[in-house]
Amino acid sequence: MATKFYLIRHGDKEKTPGDPPLSDLGNKQAKLTAQHLQIHPITKIIASPTLRTKQTAHLIANQLSLGIETSDLLKERANWGDNPKQSFHDFLAMWIKSSRQRDWQPDVGDSSFCSGKRLEKLICNLSQQPDQHIALVTHGGIIADFLRNVFTINELGQFVGNLGFELYDSIKECSITLVEADPTQQQFKLIKFADTSHL
Repeated sequence: MATKFYLIRHGDKEKTPGDPPLSDLGNKQAKLTAQHLQIHPITKIIASPTLRTKQTAHLIANQLSLGIETSDLLKERANWGDNPKQSFHDFLAMWIKSSRQRDWQPDVGDSSFCSGKRLEKLICNLSQQPDQHIALVTHGGIIADFLRNVFTINELGQFVGNLGFELYDSIKECSITLVEADPTQQQFKLIKFADTSHL
């Protein structure tokens, strides 16, 4: 049996550079997500090591009576504040360029392609033990980078119309993207994309 992965973007964060915490809205979103996930047989929760993802994961874990693990493979492609001298305007320009030129390596962080490969590596490693339900609490950029790596334009087009920045913009805070991974066939199946109906 294939393993199901719930790719969860962290909740809304404070609008500050570096490693900001969840905002009040983000805490509410994470609690609603935790309540929703009770209906799924999740047995493992892994989070990116940033504060906002760990806070989101802890709220989910408390609701599901689970612990959390962290993995650097779930880190975002780049964060505002990774380079303390970079303005938000310059960070945004860097992000846009790396989204369009997916092999381009920015001064900080990873290329879009390499970011997606990190998430793919973790999913492939975890899917070696089949028939599990695993929650990965991570970031919108890396989720989109992964999807662009492993699914065709036609496959993604069934869920989102424009595969440019609309794909990234569609992955809202605390949205859930459900992916099924079958290691025996080396295949991925996109079940649900950026669902926010629980919020």
